[in-house]
Amino acid sequence: AEEASATLRNPAAGAWLSSSRSFDLGVAIPDGGFRASELGANAPFGLIDLAPGQSTSVTGFFPVPSFARNWRINDQFAAGWGLTASGLATESSGSTATLARGVPGFEARCNGNFGGGQPLSAATDLLRLCGRSQDKLGVGLMQVLISGHGAYKISPTLSVGVAPVVALQLLKVKGLGAFAAFSNEPDRATDNGNDFSYGGGIRVGVLWEALPSIGIGLAYQSRIYTTEFNRYRGMIIGGSLDFAPTLNVGLQFHVAPEQRLLFDIEHIGYSNIRPLANTVDPQRFTDTCFVPRLIGRSLPNPPALDGCLGSAAGPGFGWQSVTVYKFGYQGRSGRLSYRAGYSFGGNPVISNQALPVAFAPAITDQHASVGLSWCWSQRLSLNWALIYSVANRMNIKNALSNATPTVLQNGTLVGFRVDEDPRDQVIDAYLSVWQSQFGLAWTFD
Repeated sequence: AEEASATLRNPAAGAWLSSSRSFDLGVAIPDGGFRASELGANAPFGLIDLAPGQSTSVTGFFPVPSFARNWRINDQFAAGWGLTASGLATESSGSTATLARGVPGFEARCNGNFGGGQPLSAATDLLRLCGRSQDKLGVGLMQVLISGHGAYKISPTLSVGVAPVVALQLLKVKGLGAFAAFSNEPDRATDNGNDFSYGGGIRVGVLWEALPSIGIGLAYQSRIYTTEFNRYRGMIIGGSLDFAPTLNVGLQFHVAPEQRLLFDIEHIGYSNIRPLANTVDPQRFTDTCFVPRLIGRSLPNPPALDGCLGSAAGPGFGWQSVTVYKFGYQGRSGRLSYRAGYSFGGNPVISNQALPVAFAPAITDQHASVGLSWCWSQRLSLNWALIYSVANRMNIKNALSNATPTVLQNGTLVGFRVDEDPRDQVIDAYLSVWQSQFGLAWTFD
């Protein structure tokens, strides 16, 4: 616990700090997207396949701000508040998708990476499967956490802290118009502008100086329950996108008077959040949503189906809980502190989730960082860090791109079998991120 920003991770840090505040601003520059392969030979039928070629979906500059304030009330008690913001933004354009490929009377070739735009020609979309709206595929999600902490030193070597947390979210989804036909609420699936959500939870922590050279930290943030995104209830299961619970355990070793080694383990419970954790099971989606909706496309009010988007058992992002291992080093020489860190284990995407990873390739698994702090005066320090999310790739078969029809003797279509085989299209997703962070920290006493 050296600066007020430490309270944003562990509220118990406030009891070790003087009255102070810190402000950090990171600028993230991601580079990500996907490449769709050609279909294998002898694959005449498909339910959803993307146009072969490369598409960039994550790019641009994204600000990552944070602020923290700590008041030292007395030798034992401190209080304060803080704010952190994060987000995800993807956008892809300039490509096409095909739905029900090879099925006479049903096939639709549409503009947009996921078919959200207009049909390439009127003759290819007789049942209006194309989204006929935004052809740019994208999601924008901004999340802000505001917390107020209280910290108390039980003894000279042990502190505890608690921080109620308020969450604010802003969501915008576009370019998924072709999937509205496979949603239980098609008018609340995509292209509805910005939607807002809010909620709350709690963060608790402990800091213990077990020995003069060893420190132990423990911090837990509960699941943060949020209200529904009413405009996107047909895409998000239950309409709400709660924050996953997190648990951090850390050790700090003073190996020399001005040198420290640090080790953290962080567990993020994505599997507790149904919209994130539910997978896209190709066969189940085909049997319980795609084929029934395809056959009943002419019905004015199609019934809700368990396998469709927005339902409790419907498709999600296909994320699993992750455990992240972090290693750090800090040294100091006069007014200059220098740091280095490395972590691994952060990729939540389950290895067979082709369409979710093309939509939002959050697949980075390793991070490396370096940092410097300069004590400008006894009250003011300047901070800088450079963080690299190491480039990662995932090659995933799109089982929905190659289907074998099941028909009765009279030629009636019953369904499709979509087992993985060598003829499937392969989605090659990739992502890397550079982030430069600048900060100020100053004390008042």
